[in-house]
Amino acid sequence: MKAKLIDKISQEVYRKHPDVKGVKPKITPREGEPSGDTLLVYKKKVSGPGGKSINRIVRAVADQNGKIKKISTSK
Repeated sequence: MKAKLIDKISQEVYRKHPDVKGVKPKITPREGEPSGDTLLVYKKKVSGPGGKSINRIVRAVADQNGKIKKISTSK
């Protein structure tokens, strides 16, 4: 996937989940998928309830044109 498409996807993820803004995603092509989808995973430690640190994970599946098909996040 081209860097320009990754930046476009990342901007949309940052808009919907501002707590992971600035995090570079780990990019993995979807195995066994003939569609050419790509999984982007954003991970960051954020402070949770009581000041404890928790991992925030946002997963985005995008097609080869840069259109996001699905976004999921940890709580």
